[in-house]
Amino acid sequence: MKLKFLLFVVTLLALQLTSVNELKAQTADSTKVTQAADSVKVKVAKPKKLEKLKELPDPLSVGWKKDKMFGDKLFEQGSLYNGLHYYEAAIAKNPKETNLYQQLADGNFMLRDYRSANRYYKMLVDMDTAKHTNWMALYKYALTEKFLGNYEKAKLLFEQFNETYKNSADLANIRKKVTMEDAGCDLGIKFRDDKTFKETRLVHLDTNVNQPFTDYAPVLKDPHTLYFSAVVSDKVILTGKREKFATFSRMYSAKKNSDSSWTQKQILPGEVNTVAYHVGNPTFSANGKTMYYTQCLQDDNQAIKCNIYKSLLGDTGWVAGTMLNENVNAPGATNTQPNLGKNERGEDVLYFVSDRNIGRGTDIFYAKLNSDGTFDKAREISGNINTDGNEFTPNYDVQTNTLYFSSDGHINIGGADVFKTKPANGSWSEPENLGMPINSSVDDMYYSWNEKDGIGFVVSNRPGGYGLKSETCCDDIYQLYRYRIFLAVKGKLVDPDSGNVVKDQVVNLYDANTGALIKSYNSKDGNYFFDLNPDKSYKISVARDGYFTGTQLYNTLGKDKSDTASFTVSMKKMVMNKAYSLSNIYYEYDKADLIPASKLVLDTLYDILKENPTITIELSAHTDSKGADKYNEELSQKRAEACTNYLVNEKGIAKDRIVAKGYGKTMPVAPNTNPDGSDNPEGRAKNRRTEFKILNDKRQPAMQTVPVPTN
Repeated sequence: MKLKFLLFVVTLLALQLTSVNELKAQTADSTKVTQAADSVKVKVAKPKKLEKLKELPDPLSVGWKKDKMFGDKLFEQGSLYNGLHYYEAAIAKNPKETNLYQQLADGNFMLRDYRSANRYYKMLVDMDTAKHTNWMALYKYALTEKFLGNYEKAKLLFEQFNETYKNSADLANIRKKVTMEDAGCDLGIKFRDDKTFKETRLVHLDTNVNQPFTDYAPVLKDPHTLYFSAVVSDKVILTGKREKFATFSRMYSAKKNSDSSWTQKQILPGEVNTVAYHVGNPTFSANGKTMYYTQCLQDDNQAIKCNIYKSLLGDTGWVAGTMLNENVNAPGATNTQPNLGKNERGEDVLYFVSDRNIGRGTDIFYAKLNSDGTFDKAREISGNINTDGNEFTPNYDVQTNTLYFSSDGHINIGGADVFKTKPANGSWSEPENLGMPINSSVDDMYYSWNEKDGIGFVVSNRPGGYGLKSETCCDDIYQLYRYRIFLAVKGKLVDPDSGNVVKDQVVNLYDANTGALIKSYNSKDGNYFFDLNPDKSYKISVARDGYFTGTQLYNTLGKDKSDTASFTVSMKKMVMNKAYSLSNIYYEYDKADLIPASKLVLDTLYDILKENPTITIELSAHTDSKGADKYNEELSQKRAEACTNYLVNEKGIAKDRIVAKGYGKTMPVAPNTNPDGSDNPEGRAKNRRTEFKILNDKRQPAMQTVPVPTN
């Protein structure tokens, strides 16, 4: 992640505010990697001294050397986007000038055009397969694959990196970073392939709010008013030999329409949008009359320094802000992204982001808000929130006591992910990745959620935005909402033999995976109804004295629309000593060995025994009339025991619940021969059977472990 890019609006790279002298330090994507990165020479030729530029020539109208010269000059001035046009023209005219690939790769990477950067980094890697001197190209090639969402390919490249440079002591830190990125790919695959129902949905706000450059820091001032910040134009003007932006970041507001869309944005009234400063990142007091925000100065060297200001709401808008003192704004550091909330002790505080920890990127700090409106000296947030990378855009939700923030220093699925943490034992819980769809394979930040109003926001450069330069160049605001679906199951309890409805019965709903009882329904009229949750597996179970337990399995996996399923649960009466046939149980010829298909049939008996744990059965086997009486009796006994052994030894049914009995040919259910004495194959097939009958039922009235509702 790029440091300046994070300091002000977490989008300053898109504003082209990075000079070529900073390029090497920033390509490491982590402040800890910077020292190792300095050993790599970025091939940017020192530009020749140019006179004041009134107009830049068309890249197609000059030779490749001039294109390269203008590209170098523009890169030095921080105009990466314009410089790339000249480099691209130069390489098109002279494809052998392969040293330009580094500028094209790094420039596109810093502008977050990851698809173009990926193409050039691959060229650099392909040219370095023998010597392996350009380790940064392989690292960035893997990163761009990750940012493009190609997690499997990125994993292979990260693993290739660690294998190729495993013996390089100078790259120990970068290998640690690579290992984290590899783990991030695993996490991305997990979130991507998780098909469970997601209530959170994203809507890309239209051009009333978003426009084709940079939009950020959305916050609800009240349920009907959205405040946010934006840089409306990326036009660059020349002043002497320096470039400056013709427009600055400003704060805007929009009103919610009756259809939940937003009106055309309006610049905030009053004096907070200070001339010649970038302003943004508003946060408000509970009464909405005090606003804290960021004001940033950009000098002629493209350096940015930000501080936090306070403004009061006057009769005609927000009055000119005053800078908070050194308790919050550390001199010489950038201090930005304020957010009012509570700390782990429940005290009112102002969270913000600062780079005052030298060599650590940006970290989250907080200053206690006193009753007189002053702040105590700021402290770094405790726990495992801050890392050696960058943490930013803190947002505290007072309704759930949850702190949300973004980071590139924790294991993430993109460049920067949104995490959450809660107060725990005087500190903070381990940060939790919010996953998809809130996070993507690129940068996601400024997350907020208002449970009361059912609305939230996140800022992202994911594909699908209004960016002009590339699909991932620029940040847009996305609105979050909860897409709720209503799932249920209903039905009747019916005796299949009589067709009568079984009334006055408790119906239980279980989690089919864990067996846990979820809820019970007191069915007076034989009907039942349960509300269900998405992506769950359920079992409906009805136990009644004198009946087999009625069951019905159902799941809501993959459902994304409201639906009510309907099932009739069979309540079959239990008759003692009645033979119930188990059809299609086959054995090896003249043997008692079960074949696989027979085990599947026995599984239905296992289900009956499992659902009716108080019954004891006799499991009997029968033969046709062929063969001697004793032989058939012994064979049938062995077959009955084979079935019993399967249920006991392989399925876990208690041995004392089954009595195995072989009857041989003594109990035919059909004639073995026809009246004329000829063989009757159909009759013999019916006689070669396996049955069970209930010997005893010790069932007691079912104990309820949850209160039975009265409906």
